[in-house]
Amino acid sequence: MTTTQINPDMRENLSSPSSLMRKQMRPGFSLIELTAVLVILGLLMAGAAVAVPGQIKRAKIRVTKSSMTTIKTAVNTYMADNAGDAPALIMDLIPSYIESGSELDAFSQPYFYRPTPGTSNPFELISSGPDKELGTPDDINVWTMDVKTGS
Repeated sequence: MTTTQINPDMRENLSSPSSLMRKQMRPGFSLIELTAVLVILGLLMAGAAVAVPGQIKRAKIRVTKSSMTTIKTAVNTYMADNAGDAPALIMDLIPSYIESGSELDAFSQPYFYRPTPGTSNPFELISSGPDKELGTPDDINVWTMDVKTGS
């Protein structure tokens, strides 16, 4: 009697049909899974595109208000050092009281500054705000601004 020898791999295939299917399946993602991931990423990006510009505007307003408070302090220090006289220009504060570049707000616009002796406020300091035009409702005045808010 002849004995047929069976290869061990064939023996495994014959005994377990699921092992045959495992060998035929490839690891990876299906087209549906990839499409679902791309849709989710698109939704996240769309949400960020809507939310980010408003946050940037509020952040610039907060930075401008903070810078104006620093300039106000520098002007007061200058006045204390100069017999109560306010500087004629913001540029007079550079470099002794503020750094160069501090004369611009977060919107890259120069502050409106002028001394106003004999009034309740010794000077005016105004940022033109997000629209970059003086005399509009979004202007930021150092004497009337609310430092705690971003708008």
